[in-house]
Amino acid sequence: MKKRINIVIATLLILLAGCRSAKKETMVTSDMQKIEMNSGVITPQLTGGNPASTSPVIYIYKTKADYSHQVPVMMDEARTRILSYPAPGDLKVGNGLRLPTVLDKGYLLDNKGIGPNVVFLTYTYEEYSQLPTAPSMTDLMSHILDKYPLLEIRACGRRADYKDIVIELNEKIAEGFLQK
Repeated sequence: MKKRINIVIATLLILLAGCRSAKKETMVTSDMQKIEMNSGVITPQLTGGNPASTSPVIYIYKTKADYSHQVPVMMDEARTRILSYPAPGDLKVGNGLRLPTVLDKGYLLDNKGIGPNVVFLTYTYEEYSQLPTAPSMTDLMSHILDKYPLLEIRACGRRADYKDIVIELNEKIAEGFLQK
């Protein structure tokens, strides 16, 4: 029970983290990888229907290898269970796919919905989006490509905070705001 409470608290803290504060925390995964995250709290506006309150938190990240076409899924902290995975149609947007957007200096902007406990599957977005239904949990577990793929992940506020998200994030990267 205590572990579940800690997971919920950690998730809430991550969702409240924003790029606007440069104070950093380091999370060490079980294979001793460091994942640095900004830990400053942003104050969301809690008025119903306000874009700032309904807009998703965005993440930018770097991975150990090029996983930009691999399907992300969310696991529990111990990486023993998949907690969240997409339906094949969730990966589509219009005639395209929700691939991450390439930013400067090797960062990627998530367009799907990931977090610090993301793992990538051997399925590509293209393959997975063509499936008639999502694979079984056993199949998903057997298709995990890398349980600890992240070098870095940063919560950068909400999409509604940006007018031109790619330009503004690249400016932050260029200014060294996201540097270690």
